Parts: sequence; structure tokens; C-alpha cells
Amino acid sequence: MAVSKSLAIATLIYTSSLLMGVGAFAPSQVKKGSSTAIYGAFGKVNKQAALQKKMEAAKRQRNGEDISQEATEATGKLSDEEMKKMNDIKRFQQLLDAEGGNINYDIDGGNYKTKLQEEEEIDAGFRGVNRLFEGDPAPSEPFEDLIDFTTGNALRKKGASRVVPWLNKSSAKQDDYLIVVTDPREKSSELRSALKNMSKLLTADVLARLVVINADGAGENRKFLKNNQIENINMYGDEKREWMRAYTVLGEKRWAMCMMILKNGKVERIVREMDVELATKAIANSVKSLSM
Repeated sequence: MAVSKSLAIATLIYTSSLLMGVGAFAPSQVKKGSSTAIYGAFGKVNKQAALQKKMEAAKRQRNGEDISQEATEATGKLSDEEMKKMNDIKRFQQLLDAEGGNINYDIDGGNYKTKLQEEEEIDAGFRGVNRLFEGDPAPSEPFEDLIDFTTGNALRKKGASRVVPWLNKSSAKQDDYLIVVTDPREKSSELRSALKNMSKLLTADVLARLVVINADGAGENRKFLKNNQIENINMYGDEKREWMRAYTVLGEKRWAMCMMILKNGKVERIVREMDVELATKAIANSVKSLSM
């Protein structure tokens, strides 16, 4: 009873301080065993409210950069930069309209991102981190310098047109999607473990649309695939990590796996810092979400 009363009082004080714009407790004032130790729990409880407040501020700022509808109608097409700005505005509006509903993703519930991944994406959005988000343009040129693991040669334009659906000469294939799994670490044990699971657990139609881009050379990739008897996954080398820089998947805090679904020149789905144990499920759920 005493604990509940302390919690209620602390909550009231802390909420009041947020409204007044003044912190009720400073971290240095928190003592172990005191009622103010409850402060640590408030960070988690009020994180969504804090994100909401920051997103509103970011949305107001970005509204000042709104794109003229008349200019769009005059040209008939947005530039990649204009499209990205418009997507940023739409993204913040969707997050505000959702009232936090999409912050609580559960990978087991059919979603393709964990709660932590979704919160990190929102945080990066309102901080204006220079990265690609879902809905942003997907550049085609970086594919030309990828090294084919079977030949050891760069794809160039001809090879890229066979990998990237919207560059394909066949109109029937241009509307298809491409799944890309990346890892900037050489001989990544996490990526290799995930690939073993993917080759066995993903369906044939998903594997047919999947490519893996890593920092290893063609010979190293051939050796890994052969030693592990993996014949249903295509790998491409990006030893200078230029593709990964262009697609902003090197990571900001640490290098890690990332998964993207690209379609019609856009980033349709993206999962950063993909967990090796959840990789197969994240890919499968991402593909399912395209038809929802």
C-alpha cells in the first residue's frame, strides 16, 4: 500500500514537471531504496509521450519545407530529394495519426519489426538522421559495382538489370520485388548463421527474390556457400562498402545485419540491426505485409 502511494505521488509530481517544462528529479538526486528511485521506471512509461512531443515538433518544422502541389503537377514527377522530403512529412503524420499503435510491434504477431527496432526508427526520424526510410527512393546505380560471387566480376549495367526488377527488360518482371540482406562485417558469423536458416526455412519463391550483399570477396562467398551446401542463395560482394553507404545500412552505433525490400525504385520495407534468430521470420513477415 505504501509503495502504491509513493508511486502515485511520484507520478503526479513527475507529470506536473513535464507540463511545466522542468524536471522533477535529476539523476544525481536519485537514491537507492528511496521513493525517487521510481524515476527509472518513468523513462520507459513516458517514452512514447516524449517521442510524440518530439515528432510533433519535427512535423511542424518539416511542414515549412512542404512541396508545392502546383510544381509537382507542372513537372509530373518528383525528384528523389523532393520525394524524400514528402515522405518525411507523411511519415511523421502517420506516426501522429497512429497514436503510438505502431510502436508496439511484436515480431510474433505477424509484424516484421520488434518494438525496439520500431522505436529506434521513430527516434532516427525525428532526429533527422541521414538514412533511407520506407517509401524513399532506391538508387539503382550502386548495384552496378557489386561483385557476382559466381564470376568475380562487377555486375555493371547489364548484370544489374538482371538483379534489379524495375531495370529488367521484361515488363512482366518490372513490378516484382527484391529482398536484400546486408552485413558490413567481413566473414560475419551472424550473417552466416542466418543464411543457413534462410536456405532451409524460407520458401522457394522468397529465396528466388533474395540477394545477400556483404563485405567479402567472391572467392570467400563461394567457399562459404560450397562448404555449407547452400545452393539457393545469391551473394554479391561489396568490399568497399559503397553500396551499403548509398543505402545507409552501415549502422550508426555498430555494424549489423539489415534487410530491405525494394520495389519499383523505392524502399518498401526495411529492418535495421536484424537479430539473427528473428531474421527468417522478419523476412517472411515483411513479404506478407506487402499484400496487406
